[in-house]
Amino acid sequence: MEKIKQVKLKVNPMPEESEKDILNSIRRTMEEIKAILVLTNQDKLEEKKTQLLKEGTVKQQIYNMCDGTKTIKDIANALQKDVGYVHSYLSILRREGLIRTTEKEGKQICEQIF
Repeated sequence: MEKIKQVKLKVNPMPEESEKDILNSIRRTMEEIKAILVLTNQDKLEEKKTQLLKEGTVKQQIYNMCDGTKTIKDIANALQKDVGYVHSYLSILRREGLIRTTEKEGKQICEQIF
């Protein structure tokens, strides 16, 4: 019986990407896709935003204050409204896809999506 000779190749392993690196790469790709979609649909997005945010309304004022630096309490204080009142509008804006709430430096802040 003939012996089969096994050959082992020494291959320098590729450095493995960490899960964090992979997720960051996915995030960057998603942001690039979003930028392309926003750019190609700019007219439709502006039209929809105009429909959802009537000029001079509290809803529009709250949306405009969602600049990525203000907390719900900051927005409520600036508008001299109750936090619960502002929170209800933020929920509506979130459902409509106009804003998101994220955490920054241990505080929840609101930012516009587009």
